[in-house]
Amino acid sequence: MVEEYFHAHGGARPGPTSDRTLSRLNIPRMDQARLQSALQHAPAAHIQHLQQLYQEHRCHFHKWMLQLSNGFNLLLYGLGSKRVLIDQFRSTILRDTVQMVVNGYFPSITVKHILNSITEEVLEHTGSFRSVQDQLTFIKDTFEETGEELFLFIHNIDGPMLRGEKVQTVLCQLAQVGGVRIIATIDHINAPLIWDQNKSSRFNWLWYDVTSYEPYVEETSYENSLMVQQSGVLALSSLVHVLRSLTPNARGVFHLLALYQLEHKDDSSYIGMSFHDLYQRCREKFLVHSHLTLRAQLTEFKDHKLIRTKKGSDGVENLLIPLDGAMLAEYMENPMS
Repeated sequence: MVEEYFHAHGGARPGPTSDRTLSRLNIPRMDQARLQSALQHAPAAHIQHLQQLYQEHRCHFHKWMLQLSNGFNLLLYGLGSKRVLIDQFRSTILRDTVQMVVNGYFPSITVKHILNSITEEVLEHTGSFRSVQDQLTFIKDTFEETGEELFLFIHNIDGPMLRGEKVQTVLCQLAQVGGVRIIATIDHINAPLIWDQNKSSRFNWLWYDVTSYEPYVEETSYENSLMVQQSGVLALSSLVHVLRSLTPNARGVFHLLALYQLEHKDDSSYIGMSFHDLYQRCREKFLVHSHLTLRAQLTEFKDHKLIRTKKGSDGVENLLIPLDGAMLAEYMENPMS
C-alpha cells in the first residue's frame, strides 16, 4: 500500500534542483588566518554566567582527585569545549604529577602514538616492541614495579581516529594498568555506543556533566569548511598539529629531512633525500640507533602523509616532503607555532 502511494505520486523525473551555490555569493570567503582573527575578536556573551558555571565545576576538583586515587577514571561530557577546565585541573590539583595529554581530534592520531609516548617520554624506554600487546605488557609491568602514577588526559576519546573497536580495546586495557589514571572527554551524541558492557566496566568510568558552552576552536582547527578559502595556511596548520603528536626524536628526523630539502630547493632535478644519507645524519644527531628504527619512523611519516617515497633510476629510495619551498621554509622558521 505504501509503495503504491509513492509510485503513484513520485513520477520518473527527479525534482528540480537549485543553482544557488556558495560560489555565487557576492561575499568573498575568508582565508583561515582571517577567520581565526575574527573568531578571537568576537565579543563574549554571558560572561558572568559562564564564570559561575566554571566555579561550580571547579568545586569538583578535589572530589575528582579522590576518585582517581581510588581507581576510577573520569569521563567528562556536555556541550562546549572542555580544554580550559581540564587545563585548570592539571595546573592546580595535578601540578606536581606526571601528566600526558592526548588530542583525540587530531586527524592522524593512532593508539601506537599514545603507547610510544608513554614508553619513550614517560618511562624513558629506548627499545622497540614486536606488537602492541608486548608494549602494553611492558607498560603494565613497569608501573607495577616502580609504583609511579601517570595522569593521562584524552581530549575527545570519541574522535574519528580513536573510536574504533581495536583502539578502544587497547585503551581499556591501558585503563586497567595500576598507576594509570585516565581523564577523558566526549562530544559526539552517540559516543556512549562505543563501549559495550565489558569495555565500560574495564574503563571504570565516572561520568560528569561539565557543560561549558565554550566554542570548539582548537578541536575544529584542522577541519575544512566550505565557508573558508583553502590555502597553504591550513595545510601548514595541519602539519604542525600532526608533528606535535609525535615524539621529539621523530620531529628531529623530520627537521633534518626538511633542512636537506630546503638546501636543494633550487635544484630542478632534486627527487628527494636518499635513505642512506638521512640515516647517517640521524645517527650523527643520535636520533636513531638502527636502520629498523628509522624505517619504523618513516612508516609513521607515510601513515601521516608527511613524506613520499620514490625510487630513482639507480634503485635508491628517495624521501620527499610534499610541500612547496615557501611553506616548508615558513615551518622551519617557527616549527611548533
